[in-house]
Amino acid sequence: MLGIPTHLAPRVNAWSTVRAFHAAAIGSLGAAAIVLLLYRLADPDVRVVGAVLALIPMLGMIGVHVQFGTWRSAVAFLVVGGVCAWWFAVIVQREIPVGWVTSYLLSLSIIPLVLVGGAGAVAGRVALWSVAGFLVGRGAAALAVAQQGGPSHPLVLAWVTLGFVVALVFFTSRSTARSERVQPELLRSAREEHVSAYRAGVEAEAAAILHDTVLNHLGAIALAPDGPMDRQLARTVDADVAMLTGRAWLAPGTPPGRPEPGAATQAFEQMVDEHRAHGLDVTVSGDPTVLSRLDDEAVTALLRAVGQCLANVHKHAGTDAAEISVFDDGVACTVMVVDDGRGFDESTTGADRMGLRGSVRQRIGRVGGDVQVWSSPGSGTSVMMSVPYPAATGGVPVAGGAPTTGSSAVGADDAEGRP
Repeated sequence: MLGIPTHLAPRVNAWSTVRAFHAAAIGSLGAAAIVLLLYRLADPDVRVVGAVLALIPMLGMIGVHVQFGTWRSAVAFLVVGGVCAWWFAVIVQREIPVGWVTSYLLSLSIIPLVLVGGAGAVAGRVALWSVAGFLVGRGAAALAVAQQGGPSHPLVLAWVTLGFVVALVFFTSRSTARSERVQPELLRSAREEHVSAYRAGVEAEAAAILHDTVLNHLGAIALAPDGPMDRQLARTVDADVAMLTGRAWLAPGTPPGRPEPGAATQAFEQMVDEHRAHGLDVTVSGDPTVLSRLDDEAVTALLRAVGQCLANVHKHAGTDAAEISVFDDGVACTVMVVDDGRGFDESTTGADRMGLRGSVRQRIGRVGGDVQVWSSPGSGTSVMMSVPYPAATGGVPVAGGAPTTGSSAVGADDAEGRP
């Protein structure tokens, strides 16, 4: 029961116990019918068909009670079951002279009445219904014995079953009480873990955004010629400063559940146009409209990662051309950024480099995606980013804003090399 909400744990526990009792009741009726048939095979003169037929209405009433599970169906089962138990006991008492076999069969007919469990979802009610079922069955058996004039039977198995039910209910009640004491601690730990994971994700995204904006802008300013700042770069810096000093980057670009039609495609085209304005020849192939199938956080992460890849191409690849391919395999949206520049060896980059590691790999990983990089010195670079569609996404969502001009600003990275 650990992990089940505290207010539901007792009901779930009692419901599970009652279901198990119902299955055992059906098994008891089946065992009684098998014993009768085996006895009939051993002694052909014994007429036990009537006793087997007496079990059928009881079996049907178990199905009715399982279906409805109300106190009325429980009472109906006890009434029908009591009559069937009496009918069964009359035939068994008359046809089977062996005392211990008779006692065993009578117990098997009473056990379903004990195990019905009634309609209660509370453990105490289950025990009370079981006691009531035992009394009904015991009374029916005693009446049959009195009518046939035979000796009484101890019905040991029925008594053992009743004791087991009461003990089990008592044990599960204590377990429920213990779980209710432990449950708040588990919920508190789970909540703290969730908050910690969310905070770590936000911090990582903040670090990636600072890398994509401030560091890139500083590099671009350092490499710019003397004189007034380029107007496009100035507008980009102003927009990024406004974004960093606000909270826009913490929220998705569109209201959850109400995405604007074509918003993801427009954001993609805007990001590509910004890089083209900075002198990078970007060729787009595939179908960018599939981006709209992603949720807001995934679109944001993917576009920011693609923007960082293009910024790396502009700064480090030694080429002014790159190609973006967008395609859909039905499970995930995959975007590949390819250039024919100088390439690099990822294994030689330092652990403190944030570009490829923080702004691409970790960012895509936070929305459940995957990144693969193929590159070597002199052979260009290919970065493939795959993000599953919402039904298959398994990562911890991290708040992230809509792609801004700063997330795709062209500028210097941390150091020599793409990361």
